[in-house]
Amino acid sequence: KVLRQKMNHFAFILTIVAISLYAAYYKFNAADEDLAAKTIEVITSNENVELSLKKYEAIIGDDIEGYRNHIYRVLSYSMHFLHGEKKFLPQIAVALVYHDIGLWTDSTLAYLEPSSDRAELEEKGVFSKDEMNIIKNIVYWHHKITPFDGPHADIVNAVRKSDWIDASMGVVTHGMPRNHIESVSKTIPNAGFHATLLNFGPRLYGSNFLRIVTELSSIFKW
Repeated sequence: KVLRQKMNHFAFILTIVAISLYAAYYKFNAADEDLAAKTIEVITSNENVELSLKKYEAIIGDDIEGYRNHIYRVLSYSMHFLHGEKKFLPQIAVALVYHDIGLWTDSTLAYLEPSSDRAELEEKGVFSKDEMNIIKNIVYWHHKITPFDGPHADIVNAVRKSDWIDASMGVVTHGMPRNHIESVSKTIPNAGFHATLLNFGPRLYGSNFLRIVTELSSIFKW
């Protein structure tokens, strides 16, 4: 138990250091004037999210509220980055359901490929090939450090930046005004999401710190 607590503490410190370096490197603390000019719409409900997420409520279990809230916070930021353009809202919403799903469905910290594969398996009959490519790229590249430059880069990068904002608890802003981040966070509570992330490694692998670090390192793409 003591070892697990030390591991959690060490993992937390590493996470904060990595996020801080990332924020310093990109200097993402200055608010974007275009984003600041309009009030952010906080999205708390979406049909596509609920339909796709419902299938996984049982396996996600007690973590469901935290994950659902994370999805809606990221969705809110994403739509604001896209200036409210809703053409690709269904694809973004569904992609966010699957973007971390492999943590629970496949019990792995190296969850990008399993999450992307599951999205294709479950949703390919609903979306076109091009739409599925958007969904899969959002899922697979959402931890990418530098901008994605493939098809529909504006969509993928909007979600990528939004996930960094929420995962870092606002340390990384990508130009999103801090009052917008505060508005979203106040309306959609954390519900233990970040505590869940910090505890997932020990939950899956106990004190096998090497495996935890190895798998976690695989989800960050340059």
